[in-house]
Amino acid sequence: MNMWVQIIIVSLLVLILGFLVLIYVQGLSSHAMTDNDIQTIPVDIKEFKFTPSEIQVKQGKVKFVVTNNGSVPHEFLFYESGEMTSPIVAMKNMASGQTRESDVIELREGTYEMGCHLPGHFEAGMKGKIVVGSTASQHVEKTMSYEEMDKAHEAGVKAFPAKTEGIGGQIIEPKIVDGVKVFELTAKQINWEVSPGKFVDSYAYNGQVPSPEIRVKHGDKVKIVLKNELPESTSIHFHGVDLPFSQDGVPFISQPPVHPGETFEYEFTIVDEPGTFMYHSHHNAEQQVDKGLFGTFIVEGEKNWDVEYTLVTGDGTHGFTLNGKGFPATAPIVVKKDQKVFVRILNDGQLLHPMHLHGFDFQVIAQDGKHVTPYTRDTLTVAPGERYDIIFTASKDGIWPFHCHVLSHVESDHGMHGMVTAVIVQE
Repeated sequence: MNMWVQIIIVSLLVLILGFLVLIYVQGLSSHAMTDNDIQTIPVDIKEFKFTPSEIQVKQGKVKFVVTNNGSVPHEFLFYESGEMTSPIVAMKNMASGQTRESDVIELREGTYEMGCHLPGHFEAGMKGKIVVGSTASQHVEKTMSYEEMDKAHEAGVKAFPAKTEGIGGQIIEPKIVDGVKVFELTAKQINWEVSPGKFVDSYAYNGQVPSPEIRVKHGDKVKIVLKNELPESTSIHFHGVDLPFSQDGVPFISQPPVHPGETFEYEFTIVDEPGTFMYHSHHNAEQQVDKGLFGTFIVEGEKNWDVEYTLVTGDGTHGFTLNGKGFPATAPIVVKKDQKVFVRILNDGQLLHPMHLHGFDFQVIAQDGKHVTPYTRDTLTVAPGERYDIIFTASKDGIWPFHCHVLSHVESDHGMHGMVTAVIVQE
């Protein structure tokens, strides 16, 4: 081959190789620039706020890294203002301690919102804004005027007690078979209305949150028939009740799990003295109990009071609730003046709830199903799993709030919400 031809061929190969290297380097540079151009926004969520609650970013590509540092499940929804039903980013059912990263999204200039819309959480303060582009420096967050705040508070109070679909904790009547009290419980998925218009995907026994109240007496022979119509296995644990090991309700320890479509029977004799107990799922309990698989189990005795109420505190995916409802849908305690009022308070949630009664001191007469030397309180902290029996005389007429005293559980600038009811004393 001619030497000049060889030189030309080699030169062309060098040029081609150089061109390919240049394209490759430019591609790497372009890729690096794209990655660097993505704005990563860390968001910390807990009870009951986003940190930061207001974020300013430039127009372009964004991704969120969200961590739930709270003690209960939360969600992170990011959406255009007023469009919460069609979120741009939706991270739901984030367990405590969980971190998730969103897809990269392209944001144009404007103001967006973020919120946790589990019942009661948004109202308690789990909301925020993201301002994108040139409007960021001009943006001034609007706060409620005192007139707007007063109007919101008044509307909530006037709506109490608001009507909702479903009533939880209804007493279940047993069938008597050969001297045995038989209670039938069916676990299934339902859609539960916590407060007006706010429905939550739930689990329930017999369609109720809390589940039906079981009442028995010392010496009764009892059979609980559990039918599982859930999409997962389950069981029932009778919390605080003295019963045989085989009936304790913990899968792979005292029994096999009750699979979807199966039925399981619990049988035992009531040996406890009169007191307040509870029952709940003990399989995937963090989620199943949180979704509604819990109820009250009462061993009845002699009554030395005029009226009786049960009050179950709840938190988590249903928001802050009393007997499965959030204010203004909570049911009031209605009594006559000078009646002796007996209230059973149970906590089947995951947080402490100091319950405070306006207008009256009360006597604490039992804890965890056992009598105690009576002592006087107006605020009583109820821990998860605890039960207290209290009694007071309704000596003054009026409407007296009864609520959790963790203030984010009950009130915000938009008014009362969550764990609030009232003792209404009538002449």
